[in-house]
Amino acid sequence: MQAEASVTAAAFPVLICGAGPVGSVLALALASAGQRVGLVQAHAVDALHAAPHAAPRPIALSAASVRILRTLGVWNAIAPEACPIRMVHVGEQGRFGMVRLRARDLGVDALGQVVDAGVIARVLDAAVSAEPGITCIGPAQVLSAETRADLLHAQLDVRGLATPCARLLVVADGGVSRLGCALGIATRRRDYRQYAVLATVTPGRAHDCVAYERFTPDGPIAMLPLVDGRCALVWTLPEARARSVAAMAEREFLAALQRSFGRRLGVLRAAAARSSFELALVRSRALSAHRVVLIGNAANRLHPVAGQGLNLGLRDAAVLADLVAEAVRAGHDAGSDTLLARYRALRAADHRAVVLFTDALARGFTSGPTALGSVRSAAMLALDLVPPASRALARRAMGLAGRQPRLVRGITP
Repeated sequence: MQAEASVTAAAFPVLICGAGPVGSVLALALASAGQRVGLVQAHAVDALHAAPHAAPRPIALSAASVRILRTLGVWNAIAPEACPIRMVHVGEQGRFGMVRLRARDLGVDALGQVVDAGVIARVLDAAVSAEPGITCIGPAQVLSAETRADLLHAQLDVRGLATPCARLLVVADGGVSRLGCALGIATRRRDYRQYAVLATVTPGRAHDCVAYERFTPDGPIAMLPLVDGRCALVWTLPEARARSVAAMAEREFLAALQRSFGRRLGVLRAAAARSSFELALVRSRALSAHRVVLIGNAANRLHPVAGQGLNLGLRDAAVLADLVAEAVRAGHDAGSDTLLARYRALRAADHRAVVLFTDALARGFTSGPTALGSVRSAAMLALDLVPPASRALARRAMGLAGRQPRLVRGITP
């Protein structure tokens, strides 16, 4: 990593705004291909890691995401704190239907891995810091950008730092993207009028590396296996109910959760580190503009059901890395309209499928007539009993459906 402190302009083929997991993975992928990258960080890494320990934020990494991280050489540092998902069990409260997706049925060791977001961030920050091809700029944020002579010049919120410019500006500052809005890229928002309540739960029975997704009239409940034997809870509830649940004493909280989740993990014994956040679907109306592309949550902020948000963003980074590396090696413009059109075409189907899938799950199980519930139950049972259909669903959840970028195939761009 090179620190950027000069007040003169610093030019890069690619400038990435946002050093979260998606932006960091893109930077590492391009650096592995021999490209110079500018990475604008909103926070100093040392200060971020010295902050008081944040509430746990479990992430279910798909098999494709694990492959990306392994190809970049960072997975081995994450693996000791990750729990494999050997099976996903999907059911509905009060219904007989269920779907069970098993790793062994697909000939893989795990469908994915569960790890805390803080672990991923710490490992990626260390890798970025050790990479000489990445110039970290900041702490700063990009406020806006303008094109001059085929270079896009970024305006920072901190005086005294270099004025970075690039052929391509990648917006990876999360949702809702302030930079995307400043550049005139509008968003569409659907409020689910729900909150996700997070907690770390101690089960009465071993989780056996099974991830549970249970649908209730209030919203889905996810119980994700953790490496220490506990489970990470993501409980979706209407706003008023979420506030009430979050304020409960531990015993009352566990009793309410037990009633909704059931006893597949035995009698729930403890719940710690509770927090909550509002849920909405926020989509950018355009994935790109002139010399600008949006990836990760800046492009699509999803409902957490099925845990697809970060995984979709990492696939964005992998595909974009392929295109940029190819273009620069061939002497072409990394921010050309042609390259951005190819990116939009390659990502359209995956974005559409994941957004429709998560939105349908978020809204389709929370209400409806009794007859509709019976149809859902029968459909899940049929899916469980038809191996080709369940395997297709599993490959989609693993991020392995369709054309795969190089990082997923174990090749650097």
